[in-house]
Parts: sequence; structure tokens; C-alpha cells
Amino acid sequence: MKIKRVLSLTITAALLSLGCGSKVSIEEGKAKIEELAARGVPDREMSTLKMYIVHMEGAKRIGNSSTFKIYQDSLTTALGEFEGKMNVLLESAGPFIDSVKKVNDEKTATLKGLHLKEAEKGAKIVDSIMNTNQKLMARARIESFSLDLDTLIQQQKTADSLRNQFVGIWVMEQESADRRFKLVERTEIHMRPDGSLYIMEGKKGDTSEDSREDWVFQSTGTWDLMGDVAHHYITNEKRVKQDFSFRDASGKWTKKSEKPYDSTITNGSKDRYAAWESLNKDYKRFPIKR
Repeated sequence: MKIKRVLSLTITAALLSLGCGSKVSIEEGKAKIEELAARGVPDREMSTLKMYIVHMEGAKRIGNSSTFKIYQDSLTTALGEFEGKMNVLLESAGPFIDSVKKVNDEKTATLKGLHLKEAEKGAKIVDSIMNTNQKLMARARIESFSLDLDTLIQQQKTADSLRNQFVGIWVMEQESADRRFKLVERTEIHMRPDGSLYIMEGKKGDTSEDSREDWVFQSTGTWDLMGDVAHHYITNEKRVKQDFSFRDASGKWTKKSEKPYDSTITNGSKDRYAAWESLNKDYKRFPIKR
């Protein structure tokens, strides 16, 4: 009953602010929408109000006074009701945000690893909005963040159930689809129980009638799970060897070798990921002795 009374009073106040018994003009409607936007009302919430104004402008442009009056009446009523509803939400925004924040803190406390990092990132965005006067925007964002946390909690459960199954040596070995060429490509991904990572990638054989490749790269770093996806953070990359051979028109083979290197990676440029479904589809897993 209290909320209904407040809503009634705020609607009345909104209408009085436009002028007792008067209809909202196009200019007044636009001004009110701008005012509501400044108070933090999301743009999508005012799409109907904007639609009425567009129709009013169209009717005015062609001189259709009856259509103009219909949409002006609709805008006047809708704007009063909408502003009243927003005022009620504004009054309750503070306590509502505080209660949801408490629940969100409890949800965040159950997270760890990458899921916790993602939650902390989202919390910073929410906090930045809450430190402004955009109460309605803050209310909407903290509700959305609460749903994001529910997703992260579910992903955490998935990661916990799969972690031990991700541990192992995953091997993919492929031969050339063209049986004329003897070519083997091999990838090994070692995800160890302590979170360390080793990856070996290599290719050896004929890539065409007149070209050959023989190369091996090794990478090391760490890994962690986000739901059913393993994220690989590469901190070191080595080019063990990289040889290319080409045959010219006379049949002579020429070999070109790239120099080995051992590089430290600090900018995340070599990071990658491996989903559980893809690993099981393309790789064969071998256990790691603990």
C-alpha cells in the first residue's frame, strides 16, 4: 500500500511539473527523456516514449492534428507513469543494491582461480558505476552481475569436476591427407598436476613434390581451467629447429635453416586455450605419473 501511495504521488507530481492539465509537447518530452537518462535510466527502457515522439514529429510534419493528439495523449500519460515508476525505483535503489551486493559477496567467496579473477573484474565495473549518481544504472548492472556470478559458480563446478581429467599428456599426430607425400605433424600438450605446462609442436616430411619441412618448437608456461576450457599461458618459447628444403627446375635441392632461439614471453601474445570437447576429439590422452 505504501508503494502504491508513493507511486500515485510521484505520478501526480510528474504531471504537475509538466503543467496541470497540459499536454506534453515534443520539446518537453525530449527534455524529460534527457533528464531521465541523466538520472541513469537505461536508454532501452525509454524506447516507447521515444517512439511516441517520433510519431508526433511525423504527424506534425504532414499536418495530421488528430494523429498528433493521439500520440501526444499517449506520451503525456506514459511519461507521467514512467517517471513515477522510476522515482519509486530510485527511492528503493540504495537498500536494494546493498542487499544484492551482500549476496554477490557471498557468491564471490565460493570462487577461485580464473573464475575469481573474472568476478573481481566484473565487481570493479559495478563499483565504478555505484560511485556515480547513476543509481538506476547501478541497480541494473548489479543485478546483471549477480547472474554473471551464477554462471561463474557453475563454471567453477565444471572445472573442479574435470581438472584431474585434464591432467596428462595429450598427443595429436596427423599424416598428410595426400598419400603421395610422407608428412607427419605432431603436437604434444603436457598439463601437469602442479599447473605447469609444456607444449611441443613439430612437422617433418614433404609438403609438396618440390618442398620439405622439418621443424620443432617447444613452449612452457602454466595452465588453469575456466569451466571446461584449459587456458594456456606461455612464458617461454624455443625454436629447436626449422629447416625448409626446395627443389628447383633442375632437380637440385636447396636447404634453408632458421636459427634456433629461446625467448621469454611477457605480453601474453602466445597464450592459447584448449576446450575439453576439442581435446577429446583430436588428441589421445596419456596419464602422467605422479
